[in-house]
Amino acid sequence: MHGFNELGFKALRLFVSVLDHGSFSEVARREGVAPSSISRQIQLMEQALSQQLLYRHTRAVTPTEAGRVLGDHARRVLVQLEEAEQALLEQQSEPSGLVRINAPVVFGQRHLTPWLGQLWARYPKLQLDIQQTDSYVAPLQEGADLLFRIGPLRDSSLQARVLAPQRFQVAASPAYLKRHGTPEHPDELTRHQCLAYKGVSGLQRWFFRKDTQPWVPYSVKGPLTGNHADTLTQAAEQGLGLVMFPSWLIGESVRNGTLVPVLGSYQVSNSLEPQQIAVLWPGSRRLSVKVRTVIDYFVECFGEVPYWDRP
Repeated sequence: MHGFNELGFKALRLFVSVLDHGSFSEVARREGVAPSSISRQIQLMEQALSQQLLYRHTRAVTPTEAGRVLGDHARRVLVQLEEAEQALLEQQSEPSGLVRINAPVVFGQRHLTPWLGQLWARYPKLQLDIQQTDSYVAPLQEGADLLFRIGPLRDSSLQARVLAPQRFQVAASPAYLKRHGTPEHPDELTRHQCLAYKGVSGLQRWFFRKDTQPWVPYSVKGPLTGNHADTLTQAAEQGLGLVMFPSWLIGESVRNGTLVPVLGSYQVSNSLEPQQIAVLWPGSRRLSVKVRTVIDYFVECFGEVPYWDRP
């Protein structure tokens, strides 16, 4: 290792270039130096490593086994060095350019839009194209740089940064609870009006458990179902019944008192699978400074414990 440390990155670059072109003279021409200078560099490497690295022929040079092994490692080292240099250059530059974002409709309205003013105040050269849809989006086909997604993380072709676990709450208006009483056990839901979400997968089921016990499903019914969460939330605020939604969706209603959480000693969900709120990007892409800046900004805004889950 002592000999390798003495080589230096410039010598490694020259060595890889000789392997690529099979010629001292061609590398010398590209570098603007004499061929003997390149040959001398390789000799110094061989002396430092006590290994012959190249077979020297009249018309070309070819690697020995030791030269092939060194070449493989050198290429990886040089790629890493190039990435490090690029990262340092980006770190010194101001984030700029277009970042294409895809996000769920309501989450985008509640938790992306309110922070955009501060984002541009901090990074005025950024441009955002935000497409909001609740349909599945293939990032490579749609050209999205970032996708905010809520649910189980399944796509192994994407890299992800988890922003928060998705936490559900059951809640109702103070007026509804005054008229109908506060349920203490999920079994009591059969005697209550429940406003259930009904989407493409059918009527939502409510799952409850305590601690690490198995989830128990409950079928609920009430005077209103629908496929828009805001409609059901507003109906609950008007006293029509109980809703079960993520804390990021009804957290503000809970904080301002228009909804009151119930059954707080139970975990509740609409699925048996753990669900996350995450930002994803194509795994094949190296994160540019502009994309990384947007990710870091929203991580900072949401907080280690997301603000919608704070008291």
